[in-house]
Amino acid sequence: MRTASQTTPPIFLIGFNKCGTTSFHDYFKANGISSVHWRANTLAMALHQNHLAGQPLLQGIDRWTAYTDMICIPGTPWGGSNSDDQPLIEGSRYFKALHRDYPDALFVLNTRNPFDWIRSRLKHDQGRFAQAYLDALRPDGIRNRRQLKQRWLLDWYQHHSEVLQYFSTEAPKQLLLFHISETPVKRLNRFLAPHFAIQQRRFPHHHRSA
Repeated sequence: MRTASQTTPPIFLIGFNKCGTTSFHDYFKANGISSVHWRANTLAMALHQNHLAGQPLLQGIDRWTAYTDMICIPGTPWGGSNSDDQPLIEGSRYFKALHRDYPDALFVLNTRNPFDWIRSRLKHDQGRFAQAYLDALRPDGIRNRRQLKQRWLLDWYQHHSEVLQYFSTEAPKQLLLFHISETPVKRLNRFLAPHFAIQQRRFPHHHRSA
C-alpha cells in the first residue's frame, strides 16, 4: 500500500484518452517508471468504487507509479466486457480527490487540438468507441453523433478550465500542461527530473492520427 513516506510521488495523467496516453505510458516505462494504462476499465472502476466507499482512490491499485487512460466505457472490451453494469467513468475528472489523497502527486494535463481529438475519438476502433459512448449517454438525452460531439466539446472545455483553475491556486508546481504536438519534451523531462532519473528523453508518438 502506498504510504506518505514513499520518496517517489505518483503521476496521474488527467487529460482525456486519445491525447497521447499510450505514448506517455511508453515514455514512463522507458524511464523505469512503473506505469499502468487503462487495464480494461479496471483503473477507472476502482477509482469510482473507492470514491463511493470513501477510501483512498488508489486502494487496491496502488502498486504502480504512473496512471494513464483512466476511463471506463460500458460495453468494452469488445466481446468480453467487464463494464456492462458500470457507469461511464472519466477517471481524470477525479483530479481533486486524487490530489487530496496524494498531496505530493504530480499531474499532467495531456492535451491537443480539441477538434482533432473529437475526430480521433470518432474513428477509434472503427467507430465502436463512439457508439458505446453514445449508448452510455442516451439516458442524458444524447441520441446522435452531432449531440455526442457537442457533449465531448463541452466536457473538454469544462475539464480543462477546472483543472487549470484548481492547480493555479492549490498546487501550481504539481501540474504540467502538455500539448502532445506543441510542448517540447524537455518540459516533461524537467518536470519529472527532481523525482525520477530520466534517461529516455524523447517522447514516443504511438497511434498518431493522420
